[in-house]
Amino acid sequence: MKIQLLHTYNDIIKLENLLLAWEDFIADKKNKKDVQLFSRYLMDNIVSLHQDLANRTYKHGGYESFYVNDPKRRHIHKASVHDRLLHHAIYRILYPFFDRTFIGDSYSCRQDKGTHKAINHFRSLTYKVSQNHTRTCWILKCDIRKFFDSIDHCILKNILKQYIPDNGIILLLEEVIGSYSNKGNHPSLRGGARATTKQSVSLDNEIVELVPIGDEGSRLPRNDGVGLPLGNLTSQLFANIYLNKAVARTPSKQTFY
Repeated sequence: MKIQLLHTYNDIIKLENLLLAWEDFIADKKNKKDVQLFSRYLMDNIVSLHQDLANRTYKHGGYESFYVNDPKRRHIHKASVHDRLLHHAIYRILYPFFDRTFIGDSYSCRQDKGTHKAINHFRSLTYKVSQNHTRTCWILKCDIRKFFDSIDHCILKNILKQYIPDNGIILLLEEVIGSYSNKGNHPSLRGGARATTKQSVSLDNEIVELVPIGDEGSRLPRNDGVGLPLGNLTSQLFANIYLNKAVARTPSKQTFY
């Protein structure tokens, strides 16, 4: 029997959690213009978000779409401060629980993990398997093409339901997940910024390239109920939850005859 999350919907939406989520959120964003605007009426905005969540009237807004190079070129979809605050509130409750369910050899987007620890562990495994480089060992290097774009909403929600018995949390997560793919429409149709021609603009002192909706090659989900936006903190967690289900079934040792 799978372990289940004991927290409730109220644990996510209570003011204390929203305030703590705000502190997490602004840690490296205090100079961002949209964050400063939100901060001018901070308590009013947080109380308003809390009331929308308590009344079950919360609706996730749209996204601002742009490219960044870090150094790989990535298509980012940026939600409003209002919505990103909620993402952090959700993450504060869900991450500690789901992190315990992930396999030990998962290193991406996890606290106290990361690239350096992954490399060190990989190096120790190569020494072990190759018997200190005295025998040949084989390594499978692979990548999931457009992984975030290919995440199926239905499968993801079914996985979440296996661990989360609280229906209020499930409905809230479905709202966040569905904000990026809604009846085949691009999420920005729900109120986000929309570009009609390619243009470079300055966003928080960083030059980025806005792209038109449906531009060929742009990072948009083509099917209803598919894809997670790069830019949401919750997307990192959902991606790990989704992939962990598949990786956990992969044998750690294969014997050939």
